[in-house]
Amino acid sequence: MRRTLATTMVVGVAMIMILSAVSAVAIAGKGGNSAGRMLSIQDAEWTFMGYIAGDNNLEFDAISDLKEMESVASTDGVNMVVLMDTFSLLEGTHWYYLEPGVSHVEVAEDGAYISQCDCTEIVGGCPGELNTGDGEILTYFVENAMRHAPADQYMLDLWDHGGGWYGLCVDDTDLLPSGSKDRLTLDETALAISDVRVLVNDELVPAHLNIIAYDACFMSTVETAYENRYIADYMVASITTVPGWGWNYTLFLENMHALEVMDPSSVCEVAVDAFVETYDLCLGSGIGGWPYPSCSMINLTKIEALVIGAEGAEGGVLQLAKMLHELVNIDSYRGAIESAESQTPQIQFKGEIFPFADLGWLVTQLGENIPEIKSIADGTFELLSTAVPYWNSVTTDTDACINTFGLSIYFTCSLEKFRDYYGDGDYGIDMCEDTEWDEFLEDFVKVYQ
Repeated sequence: MRRTLATTMVVGVAMIMILSAVSAVAIAGKGGNSAGRMLSIQDAEWTFMGYIAGDNNLEFDAISDLKEMESVASTDGVNMVVLMDTFSLLEGTHWYYLEPGVSHVEVAEDGAYISQCDCTEIVGGCPGELNTGDGEILTYFVENAMRHAPADQYMLDLWDHGGGWYGLCVDDTDLLPSGSKDRLTLDETALAISDVRVLVNDELVPAHLNIIAYDACFMSTVETAYENRYIADYMVASITTVPGWGWNYTLFLENMHALEVMDPSSVCEVAVDAFVETYDLCLGSGIGGWPYPSCSMINLTKIEALVIGAEGAEGGVLQLAKMLHELVNIDSYRGAIESAESQTPQIQFKGEIFPFADLGWLVTQLGENIPEIKSIADGTFELLSTAVPYWNSVTTDTDACINTFGLSIYFTCSLEKFRDYYGDGDYGIDMCEDTEWDEFLEDFVKVYQ
């Protein structure tokens, strides 16, 4: 197992200068040798931006996935820019522009890893050790990647440990005042991307992503998608844990290049299918022994309707949460709610402390158990089907190993697993602020005190 864990600010020229200054500190040693070559930036249709937060126990996987990306590199209208942080293998954090035939990380005879980076060419020098769990660093990355390799469309891939609403991109060398390792929260991630400004016709304007992707566990949640509704058009993520090898970037990028038309929805579909094919058991063509991998494409333009509801129609998390909150303290209904929860597959791995329930199965069970809620449940299911137009799962000879409709939501009847800061306003989860889901869930688990 691998990637598990437990107001937009207007950014002006001054902030850009501050972030650029971060990059001007050059370092020497085993990790900081800039290649000093001329980079062949394409007039590209797409720029793929890989934010590899490997400053933790995934650092070997980080280098492995960089190698997979390099095997396809920047060709045929696709630029590829990577920022990679490791724990101990490389000194500092480094920029790479991927070109055919160029390998950026090599192993010396003494076993030391050496980075031939493109930091000087991209940002003026090696930036030193960066905290990839900090939103300002994410802004710095996206802003400079777009500036350095402009394109018609952009895909951002966030790579590391993930924990759904709890966040992702854990940086082991940077600790918070609480003593916990720093990471990107959902709110922090969305704000960091919305802070990005790019120069268009001599004017700084907000950037926009066509696709935000997660090579990290559990990120295909309603909470994540709703947080991202203004910063991107589509999202690609796994509802389950992601095995140690993560995405197969070679297969994904090859299939992306093979598309006749590289529109965002088609790129998302090949990303979903490449991930599942890598681990598929039935066909025998993938890595065997992984019965749970699944991946989803989420249409972020439809997520607000799923959460808030569609005008003039029943359904949505807001209506569902309000009705459940009204019924939860009535004994006869509490039992029906608990039964629905118990019959819904929990999207979690053994030992995980954050339980996630498949939203499609959950509303189906609620509709069957509670007649008064059926119309809202059915309406929510229809909205879910629109918001998740495509997903895929590893299969057996008979059926999908993981029964899913592609999007999960935080739900538990266990007080031990419930985290009261889930609905804390300071934590900034928009779905909690805009619905009563957190209030319902808190009342639901109180009986188990």
